[in-house]
Amino acid sequence: MKKRYEPEEIEKKWRNFWEKKGYFSPNLKKGKPTFSMVMPPPNITGVLHMGHAFNNTLQDIVARFKRMQGYDVLWVPGIDHAGIATQNVVERSLSKEGLSRQKLGREEFRKRIWEWKERYGERIFSQLRDLGVSCSWRDKAFTMDEGHSLAVKEVFIRLYEEGYIYRGNYIINWCPKCETALSDIEVEYEEKKGKLYYIRYPFKGKENKDYIVVATTRPETMLGDTAIAVNPEDERYKNLKGEKLILPLVGREIPLIYDDYVDPEFGTGALKVTPAHDPNDFLIGKKHNLSLVNVLNKDGTINENGGEYQGLDRYECRRRLLKDLKDKGFLEKMEDYVYRLGHCYRCGTPVEPYLSLQWFIKMGDLAREAKRVVKEGKIEFFPPFWKKNYFQWLENIHDWCISRQIWWGHSLPVWHCEDCEKVTTSKDKPDKCSHCGSRRIKQDENVLDTWFSSSLWPFSSLGWPKGGEKFERFYPTSLLCSGWDILFFWVSRMIMMSLKFTGKVPFYKVYIHPLIGDEKGEKMSKSKGNVVDPLQMMRKYGTDAFRFSLIALKTDSPYIRFSEDRVRGYRNFANKIWNASRFILMNVDDFTPQKKLKVSKSLELCDRWILSRYHLLVERVTSDLENFKFSEAANLLYRFIWGELCDWYIELVKPRLLREKGSRSRYSAQWILYYVLKGTLKLLHPFMPFITEEVYQRLPKDEEDEESIMISSWPKPEGERDEEVEDKMRLLMKVIQEVRTIRSEMGISPQKRIDLHLKATGEDLSLLKKNKSYICNLTRTDRLIIGEDVARPSHSVSSIVEEIEIFVPLKGLLDLSREKIRLKRILEELKEELATAERRLSNPEFLRKAPAEVIEKEKEGKRGIKMKMERFKKRLEEIEQG
Repeated sequence: MKKRYEPEEIEKKWRNFWEKKGYFSPNLKKGKPTFSMVMPPPNITGVLHMGHAFNNTLQDIVARFKRMQGYDVLWVPGIDHAGIATQNVVERSLSKEGLSRQKLGREEFRKRIWEWKERYGERIFSQLRDLGVSCSWRDKAFTMDEGHSLAVKEVFIRLYEEGYIYRGNYIINWCPKCETALSDIEVEYEEKKGKLYYIRYPFKGKENKDYIVVATTRPETMLGDTAIAVNPEDERYKNLKGEKLILPLVGREIPLIYDDYVDPEFGTGALKVTPAHDPNDFLIGKKHNLSLVNVLNKDGTINENGGEYQGLDRYECRRRLLKDLKDKGFLEKMEDYVYRLGHCYRCGTPVEPYLSLQWFIKMGDLAREAKRVVKEGKIEFFPPFWKKNYFQWLENIHDWCISRQIWWGHSLPVWHCEDCEKVTTSKDKPDKCSHCGSRRIKQDENVLDTWFSSSLWPFSSLGWPKGGEKFERFYPTSLLCSGWDILFFWVSRMIMMSLKFTGKVPFYKVYIHPLIGDEKGEKMSKSKGNVVDPLQMMRKYGTDAFRFSLIALKTDSPYIRFSEDRVRGYRNFANKIWNASRFILMNVDDFTPQKKLKVSKSLELCDRWILSRYHLLVERVTSDLENFKFSEAANLLYRFIWGELCDWYIELVKPRLLREKGSRSRYSAQWILYYVLKGTLKLLHPFMPFITEEVYQRLPKDEEDEESIMISSWPKPEGERDEEVEDKMRLLMKVIQEVRTIRSEMGISPQKRIDLHLKATGEDLSLLKKNKSYICNLTRTDRLIIGEDVARPSHSVSSIVEEIEIFVPLKGLLDLSREKIRLKRILEELKEELATAERRLSNPEFLRKAPAEVIEKEKEGKRGIKMKMERFKKRLEEIEQG
């Protein structure tokens, strides 16, 4: 083995080896238990970002774990056609050529997108390979490939024929930039500081003196007002029945109406009703038979119904209109106001409520079934609290607007007859209208919402509706791994569609994970400049270290706080594994693996301790992975490898490895090092696949070893935990650690050897005497005195571990006069640190503004300073006493 771990060379070697051997794909052998997952398909526009890296690392851990447990694993990779996003990307590319989709026409534009997809659409797959993702690449899928297109048509037609799909004029969310409808959950809301505008609406015939004041955040929509509404119980407006008002600037006569929907507490208690531009106004308009006046074009400019404001952008119209209202005495006042503004989830443009003819799915019955299967436990959520959010959304669900006014996507399998005006649905282009036989039919120009095809993903990617062996063996899938942000976009819709069309749940378990945020826990975005490139992290620190850094941080917050420092720390962990493995391999060159240790009687305390700890590790890591407690499993492995195997056991057995070859003590140390290292590498493999494969390949082989760690068997606890041994070892370790702390605090050079006096009684005394060699080796002690009547030597410092007293003589080791000066200086520095911490914690402004975890960290720091001061005070007093 090289002295340094060089990840780039090793990663490429094993990535190619695994794929060449076909380990990622199921072997379809009957009799083996199956495990299956579908990858949340990244967009074809995408390159690997932190969210992809995190989600796919989690899935890869599960896939590798299950393979090693003996399952035939199918993990289906795929990409999504991402209608709006892809069309935007290709349109930007065309603009550089001086072209537009309108110039090209629909067919040529779609051809260009297919060309773009072939060139760039699968680049994320190669990046996922770099991440070590072990999905079945031969089974990759695309949401617009032939099989998925067939599934989409089948589902649409059946839903239409059964009355679930309908067409109608409704207020929908409209993106003026993308010029398409959006479903409710495709709109992202954020709080915005704006204004509340108070506008005077004069009564007919009393234009100069009598008016009603209406408060609004969107004055430009007043051009489409068709009524003013007040609450019938509002005393201010009770005697105005039958009155008419004049729409300011426009001059249109509009009625005053009474409706319970109006909140008397908001603004002035009067509401301008704009049925074509607000969903609630739309319902009021239907109830009162109001006319619909749409004042917006699809691109967000004012149309011919806006009179003199025609052609203006909606926000320019607002500015011009407010000036005119003010100049003509209609604007009473403006107030600062915070409100929620919806944005297109793809391009970020503020969304407009817009009256439009669209296609919808009735969600009521589908949602009821989706709730039922979760309530009955047929689908489990991990963590379980996500069930509450899932139920809340389904209980308040609206019909789903599934049509989009873009060109890239699944065309609706719908043809409109120009003669009888009825609709024909068909998987293939029909020759004539199915109702009147006319040949004057035209396909609907809308395409389906991208999430429509994605909702079929668990069964369409396995071959439905045609079926086949994959579908029969691997559906329903075992697990879905998803971020919380698409619980409603995707997870719930997959459950609805799968139940409707397969009669089965799409997956038995759902793991919902947090999203990756920056160091402050804030969402990563290009506009904030806090985006981290995972490929750069992998190149800089190695893929294993990067993967581990994503998994090891436990959080209950919606966002994981990602830090490059953590990746750097786990690169050190990878180096620690490499160096420890290299040391072990150098010391087992004459060792022949045996399945069982034949010299178990010669085991020392530390041998029995590390075996007990290892068997407990196997049990806990296995349990954590079964329950999707990834960070808990990762941290167990980290603490065991670094803190127990490397820092303690390897150090304790080094003297035994220097003994003559063939000695029982040396062989038992070799066997345990080999056994524990190999088992630990297997436990670690799902998290850090590359370094574990490299070391595994270099271990001495026995007759049962597989040609790759990836297909080796998952470890099982082969012995019981020995808590008595662990307690004894824990006490010894505490004593050794305390002596090391004394050495460090007193500034005793690591090269200097010390004298050590330990006072103990009973079982503690026996334990210390039996394991003198451990204490001497790990504390660099020349003269060790252990007994019941040990007295404190002169010029020594002391400490207590449980009931064991520790004395370290300093005479001859240090210049005691200089040591007094050093300790006093340290105490002064600690005193200043304590004063700074106390000032910060007594600052009301800090306590009010700082996050709770920052305040707690500050308190923890203060406690630590106080403890240090107490220890150093004691050290100084002991030296001064002599």
